Amino acid sequence: MKTVIQWLIAASGATALLLVFACNKNNSSSSNPNVPKGQSQVSLYMMDGPVSLSKVLIDIRQVTVEIDTATTQNAADVDDQWDAGYCGFHRTQANKSVIWDTLSITPGVYDLLQLRNGTDTLLASGLYSTGKIIKIQITLGSDNTVFTDSTTSYPLEVFGPNPYFTINVSRTNVQDVSNNEFKIWLDFNLARSIFFWNGEFLLQPYFTVFNDMVTAKVVGQVLPPGAGALVTGISGTDTIYAVPFWNGQYEFRNVPAGSWSFTFKGGNGYQDTTLSSITVDSMKVVNLPKITLHK
Repeated sequence: MKTVIQWLIAASGATALLLVFACNKNNSSSSNPNVPKGQSQVSLYMMDGPVSLSKVLIDIRQVTVEIDTATTQNAADVDDQWDAGYCGFHRTQANKSVIWDTLSITPGVYDLLQLRNGTDTLLASGLYSTGKIIKIQITLGSDNTVFTDSTTSYPLEVFGPNPYFTINVSRTNVQDVSNNEFKIWLDFNLARSIFFWNGEFLLQPYFTVFNDMVTAKVVGQVLPPGAGALVTGISGTDTIYAVPFWNGQYEFRNVPAGSWSFTFKGGNGYQDTTLSSITVDSMKVVNLPKITLHK
């Protein structure tokens, strides 16, 4: 069990839950004619990243968004925007301008480890009242489980009194696809979200919000597949991780700009190797050279 927890802490920094508020449209100056007036369209996709467990099953029951209907999505953020008593810019309307909308989702149990390295799945879609998205709230059920191998499972309990978690959304986190379509991504860090305490696996979600269109990606391949490699990127105090697919392909998203060093830690007797001084720029896809590990 100690080994499992150590790998859990070490191998999950690139885990991501992807929320996409958009359709496949690129013209940000126009609106989707299929969306009714006074509403915006939302499609919700989920993706994940690496963790050294066989499965991480998360029971998602409900997704809601908090909207300030008196404010446009592109309006500047204000200091008290995420307070419980926030009333929007039109204070004379009290709380009437701030509402919660429940999205139409397919509730169920999702294996997050099937959604790593850029793979995503449609989680929710629908329309919401036009305005500025302030928060996203995700409610979990009780059927949450982790597998430490193919057959050994443990309950994953939600830490704290509430079965939901809330994410603040700022203006810079949102990509405009059109006047009434938007995209938002969440980087869900399992290494900081799942912990083992007093004989139990506990879940306390930790995440960051980002705009995938203005952040860098790092992609590559490490061979042979039997090497069981773990890819670690380090730049200053930033550390990211990826567990490649069966064919050795991996991907990092939301990578901060800077000079990075990537270490390919081999398993099954394969030796480690490192790439140094890799420059990552904002809004750039960095293709690392193919790495072949040797015994």
